[in-house]
Amino acid sequence: MEEKLKIIWSYSALEMLGKLYEYISEHSEEAADKYINGIYASVKKLEQHPESCAPCRNPKLRTAGYRCCKYKNHIIVYEFINNEVEILAVIHSKRNPSDIKI
Repeated sequence: MEEKLKIIWSYSALEMLGKLYEYISEHSEEAADKYINGIYASVKKLEQHPESCAPCRNPKLRTAGYRCCKYKNHIIVYEFINNEVEILAVIHSKRNPSDIKI
Protein backbone atom coordinates (compact mmCIF):
# COMPACT_ATOMS: atom_id res chain seq x y z
CA MET A 1 0.00 0.00 0.00
CA GLU A 2 1.33 3.40 -0.97
CA GLU A 3 2.17 5.91 1.72
CA LYS A 4 -0.11 8.92 1.90
CA LEU A 5 1.51 12.29 1.43
CA LYS A 6 1.00 15.17 3.78
CA ILE A 7 -1.47 17.85 2.64
CA ILE A 8 -0.72 21.35 3.89
CA TRP A 9 -3.14 24.25 3.44
CA SER A 10 -1.54 27.69 3.26
CA TYR A 11 -3.12 30.43 5.32
CA SER A 12 -4.18 32.31 2.17
CA ALA A 13 -5.81 29.19 0.67
CA LEU A 14 -7.80 28.63 3.88
CA GLU A 15 -8.78 32.29 3.85
CA MET A 16 -10.01 31.94 0.25
CA LEU A 17 -11.97 28.84 1.22
CA GLY A 18 -13.56 30.72 4.12
CA LYS A 19 -14.65 33.58 1.85
CA LEU A 20 -16.05 31.10 -0.64
CA TYR A 21 -18.02 29.38 2.13
CA GLU A 22 -19.41 32.72 3.33
CA TYR A 23 -20.46 33.69 -0.19
CA ILE A 24 -22.25 30.41 -0.93
CA SER A 25 -23.84 30.21 2.54
CA GLU A 26 -25.60 33.53 1.95
CA HIS A 27 -27.92 31.49 -0.27
CA SER A 28 -27.68 28.09 1.40
CA GLU A 29 -25.52 26.72 4.20
CA GLU A 30 -26.22 23.20 2.97
CA ALA A 31 -24.92 24.09 -0.51
CA ALA A 32 -21.87 25.77 1.03
CA ASP A 33 -21.10 22.68 3.13
CA LYS A 34 -21.49 20.42 0.11
CA TYR A 35 -19.27 22.57 -2.13
CA ILE A 36 -16.47 23.01 0.43
CA ASN A 37 -16.58 19.29 1.30
CA GLY A 38 -16.25 18.56 -2.42
CA ILE A 39 -13.11 20.69 -2.58
CA TYR A 40 -11.66 18.87 0.44
CA ALA A 41 -12.48 15.48 -1.15
CA SER A 42 -10.83 16.58 -4.39
CA VAL A 43 -7.69 17.65 -2.51
CA LYS A 44 -7.64 14.43 -0.46
CA LYS A 45 -7.07 12.46 -3.70
CA LEU A 46 -3.72 14.23 -3.99
CA GLU A 47 -2.48 12.27 -0.95
CA GLN A 48 -2.02 9.23 -3.17
CA HIS A 49 -1.81 10.85 -6.61
CA PRO A 50 -0.03 14.20 -6.21
CA GLU A 51 0.83 14.51 -9.88
CA SER A 52 -2.66 13.67 -11.14
CA CYS A 53 -3.34 17.32 -11.97
CA ALA A 54 -1.53 19.00 -14.82
CA PRO A 55 0.88 21.90 -14.51
CA CYS A 56 -1.10 25.14 -14.49
CA ARG A 57 -1.99 26.65 -17.84
CA ASN A 58 -1.16 30.14 -16.66
CA PRO A 59 2.49 30.80 -17.63
CA LYS A 60 3.32 32.57 -14.34
CA LEU A 61 2.04 29.64 -12.26
CA ARG A 62 3.49 26.96 -14.57
CA THR A 63 6.94 28.59 -14.47
CA ALA A 64 6.77 28.52 -10.66
CA GLY A 65 6.14 24.75 -10.87
CA TYR A 66 2.55 24.84 -9.63
CA ARG A 67 -0.15 22.38 -10.58
CA CYS A 68 -3.85 23.16 -10.95
CA CYS A 69 -6.91 20.98 -10.37
CA LYS A 70 -10.38 22.02 -11.37
CA TYR A 71 -13.31 21.49 -9.04
CA LYS A 72 -16.57 22.69 -10.61
CA ASN A 73 -16.11 26.48 -10.92
CA HIS A 74 -12.86 26.71 -8.97
CA ILE A 75 -9.21 25.98 -9.52
CA ILE A 76 -7.07 24.55 -6.74
CA VAL A 77 -3.46 25.69 -7.10
CA TYR A 78 -0.88 23.54 -5.37
CA GLU A 79 2.78 22.67 -5.19
CA PHE A 80 4.21 19.16 -4.81
CA ILE A 81 7.67 19.20 -3.21
CA ASN A 82 9.48 16.81 -0.86
CA ASN A 83 6.53 14.44 -0.43
CA GLU A 84 4.24 17.28 0.61
CA VAL A 85 1.34 18.82 -1.23
CA GLU A 86 0.81 22.45 -0.30
CA ILE A 87 -2.49 23.98 -1.32
CA LEU A 88 -1.70 27.57 -2.23
CA ALA A 89 -4.97 28.98 -3.55
CA VAL A 90 -8.58 28.26 -4.40
CA ILE A 91 -9.76 30.68 -7.08
CA HIS A 92 -12.78 31.03 -9.33
CA SER A 93 -12.03 29.66 -12.79
CA LYS A 94 -12.96 32.97 -14.46
CA ARG A 95 -10.52 34.94 -12.34
CA ASN A 96 -7.12 35.75 -13.78
CA PRO A 97 -4.59 33.65 -11.79
CA SER A 98 -1.94 36.32 -12.40
CA ASP A 99 -3.87 38.59 -10.02
CA ILE A 100 -3.46 36.29 -7.01
CA LYS A 101 -0.52 36.49 -4.68
CA ILE A 102 1.04 33.14 -3.92
